Amino acid sequence: MATAGDAPTVSIVFPALNEEAAIAGCVSQALNALARAGLRGEVLVVDNASSDRTAEKARLRGARVVTEPRRGYGAACLRGLKEAQGEFVVLLDADATYPVEMVAEFVRAMREQGADIVLGNRFGGRMERGSMPLLNRYIGNPILSGMTRLLFRARLKDIHCGMRGIRRDRVAALDLRMPGMELATEMVVKALDQRMTVRELRIPYRPRLGPSKLRPLRDAWRHAEYMLVFSPSLLFLWPGILLFLLGTALQLFLVSGPRTFLFRTWDIHTNLAGLAAALTGSTLLALGLVASTFAWSIGMRFRHSPVARAVARGGDRPVRIAAVLLALAGASLWIAVIARWVASGFGSLAAVPYLSLATTLLASGLELLVAAFLVHVIRLKALSDRRA
Repeated sequence: MATAGDAPTVSIVFPALNEEAAIAGCVSQALNALARAGLRGEVLVVDNASSDRTAEKARLRGARVVTEPRRGYGAACLRGLKEAQGEFVVLLDADATYPVEMVAEFVRAMREQGADIVLGNRFGGRMERGSMPLLNRYIGNPILSGMTRLLFRARLKDIHCGMRGIRRDRVAALDLRMPGMELATEMVVKALDQRMTVRELRIPYRPRLGPSKLRPLRDAWRHAEYMLVFSPSLLFLWPGILLFLLGTALQLFLVSGPRTFLFRTWDIHTNLAGLAAALTGSTLLALGLVASTFAWSIGMRFRHSPVARAVARGGDRPVRIAAVLLALAGASLWIAVIARWVASGFGSLAAVPYLSLATTLLASGLELLVAAFLVHVIRLKALSDRRA
């Protein structure tokens, strides 16, 4: 352990909620690991408002204990990162599942090999029988890690591993905020976005001591939702643009009536399909504009998404201009159709293709106006936060 005059090299941080069954052993193993490696260090337990003797047992074994009253894995980790004094911080779950004896290898990867963040890879090590439910092992974790590889072009196999190291001087740049399990995803996504070096080390994984707090479906969805929100190009912008252009093109193609193409006659049903596609596209585009701006406001820089980056930087003015032009075009076409109906003495009117196109333009313009307003609100909030 570090003396009062020495800053610790390593902070081993255990976020803990009702882990009295395992915490004493975890702390003892951590102290032994530091001693064997010859590292100045501290063991910090973040008691997440436990209702058992977690904090008491941790203190008795020699850990420094702080209390985080806000419940949540992310809240406990954030408190631990704030309180840690070491140059390198290693986070571990306090349930005896992770090999705390490997702390020195995590530190070596950061100190000597240039890694900013080091993740454990449970799937490349020796996963013991009963350590991970089959659903998590073969479906949940592989899918979520696969999403990370797809959305953020990262060659990582286990982004939700509860054993991870981070250089303390990188923490502020990440601006971590998530209070729940999705903090694990936030840390990796923001590090990749900022071109930090993220490495994996193969580790063993053991059965936990004490009851699990994990809620597989809910927690998996929170991780997936976080990644999708911060992938606005793939989720919203590109699908929205393509659907809007395709749907509008179909309507323009049929605006003068049925057309023969590819040995088939395309008529009103195809026109309505184009209307549905265009309106769906404009909705996705509006969501993409808001998601891009929100992500930008909390520090995401879209390393692999030039479209989202351009949208986020552009602000609400270009969106307002485009929205007003679309809405005016749609309203004008509606007025022209109504004027034609009035001129005909309110008789029969065969103008569905024109009304379909007019509806597309008017509704899309109004949707984008709402999106522009939300973009403006998000930017004002971000500006006020920076000034505060």
